[in-house]
Amino acid sequence: MLWQPLDLNATCPAHTHLTACSSVGFLYLQLLVQLFGDSVDRRIQESHGRETQDTRHEEYDFIVVGAGSAGCVVANRLSAYSNWKVLLLEAGPEQPDVTLVPALSTALLGSNIDWAYKTEPNGKSCLARPGQRCDWPRGKMMGGSSSINSLAYIRGNKLDYDVWAAMGNEGWSYRDVLPYFKKSEKNLNMESLNRKYHGVDGEQSVSRYPYVDAPSIMMTDAFNERGLPLTDYNGENQLGTMQSQAVAQDGERVSTNNAFIQPIRYRRKNLTVKVNSEVLKILIDEHKRAYGVVYKQHGRLYTAVASKEVIVSAGSLNSPKLLMLSGVGPKEHLHELNIDVISDLAVGENLHDHVTFNGIIIALPNETATAVDNHQLFREVKHYYEMDVKHGPLSSNGPVNSIGFYKTEPDLPAPDVQYQVDSVTWREYFREPVPYEGVTILPTSFYDGLLPRTMNLVPKSRGKLLLNATNPYGDPLLFANYFDDPTDLIPIVKGVRFLLTLENTKAFRSRGAYFVKKPLEACRHYEWGTVEYIVCLARAYTTTTYHPVGTCKMGPQWDRKAVVDPRLRVYGVAGLRVIDSSIMPVVPRGNTNAPSIMIGERGVDLVIEDWLKPYHD
Repeated sequence: MLWQPLDLNATCPAHTHLTACSSVGFLYLQLLVQLFGDSVDRRIQESHGRETQDTRHEEYDFIVVGAGSAGCVVANRLSAYSNWKVLLLEAGPEQPDVTLVPALSTALLGSNIDWAYKTEPNGKSCLARPGQRCDWPRGKMMGGSSSINSLAYIRGNKLDYDVWAAMGNEGWSYRDVLPYFKKSEKNLNMESLNRKYHGVDGEQSVSRYPYVDAPSIMMTDAFNERGLPLTDYNGENQLGTMQSQAVAQDGERVSTNNAFIQPIRYRRKNLTVKVNSEVLKILIDEHKRAYGVVYKQHGRLYTAVASKEVIVSAGSLNSPKLLMLSGVGPKEHLHELNIDVISDLAVGENLHDHVTFNGIIIALPNETATAVDNHQLFREVKHYYEMDVKHGPLSSNGPVNSIGFYKTEPDLPAPDVQYQVDSVTWREYFREPVPYEGVTILPTSFYDGLLPRTMNLVPKSRGKLLLNATNPYGDPLLFANYFDDPTDLIPIVKGVRFLLTLENTKAFRSRGAYFVKKPLEACRHYEWGTVEYIVCLARAYTTTTYHPVGTCKMGPQWDRKAVVDPRLRVYGVAGLRVIDSSIMPVVPRGNTNAPSIMIGERGVDLVIEDWLKPYHD
């Protein structure tokens, strides 16, 4: 089996009463492994004969490092030119079938397809967590984080991209990037959407889930009742609420691997895909030109050569790590590690994320809750597996797509808060919040409580990423630096105060929903609902929204923090680009998967233009 789930023996605390840590949890994971532990790609390779992997003469036109949200797009578009040989290298395995089930998204965390990074403590955030470190999951398989995320398809606000352009990044305004969002998109719900903002002919399926439960509708109704209009977040106006669309089709996830690589992988002879192949170094010659990579596969080292470009699409955490290992980064840090400096750049800086927290709990009465007993849980999992066309509770992601965008001040140019809702067994969570979050393996569609998370869309705090001096090739040091700028708490406090008013809506009252007004353990000294209590929750139960960006910042040459230019070329090294979310100068107001796909489209178009332009002149 390709998928190895979270090790409950190592993760579950002693003497816990969490259901996930009981015999139910162990049996449930065993069932998932049996039903969904294999991979579509492995079965295709078995039926057609495994892909040949010639390692003797590895010469290509382009090498793409990382088969994630952007990398799969890049490899697809480059290999569309039959005279270009393209190598796509992925550090993780094939994408296992378990990733396709929307309601199992949280079961993927901590498994073998998660890099399972942790942040470094700063004394201002993650205070209730072990070592004051927050978990930062990242996808490690074909599809990358598009195979492990919560599936929501949200692009951000128009203003975000106009700000990028105003920072000196020509070609990245909203008018410039909208065609690239549309190019990838295959929207399956166009009857209610404006064609001006959406595409239907692309590879990336985008749709609403076939199943939406009552508590999810309750949240959308409550936000709407409190003044947030029903809206298409990706259209004319982001401010508002709606059940978000997902990167899914017919009740299954559609990762960028599913959308962009699987359909061409076994047809285009000029595309070579290698999994379990972690790139350790970019090869750069004496003329400061990238000409290849060294990668490790099954314990052996190999070299691949690129005659045109090496394109790094390893994501916001692994792209800067690889650049620094290759001599591209801050000279002081590289000198400390005895790495020869090829280009002194601010790699790893400008790290930021949409900070949020857990701890606000909405309880649901039995008639509103979707919780099931253990026997029904196992029946639902088997039933989903046996269906030809997927539907029912596991074909959606519970309340996660119940999303709202809110302005904490009416004169703001765009929303500064996003609400996204997690499902929870609320009594278990209340007793053991931190252990509970470490073992969220059960389906998101069965629950008796909600955890609405108030996200700061415009964080000012900036962190950084460094290589680990004890093992530079191991996990990097991630300084998230949440709440280093205390004003980042202001939108959160204001956003929570608006959130608490939902209890007075008809939507809540008619379904018997209510906020659990008892302080969590780490904040027991504060009165529930006060500003002091909200700040305590935010600092103690801080959590990521899985949106880290900015570590290979895009900017003009005069920007001292810029790592790549607006054409995504690494400053000081020819033949080397970065195309992924790490280039974002400022995180967009929303989820980052859709913008990463757009960056893949826009970035690879620049590559193609540069290499074909001489023939058009």
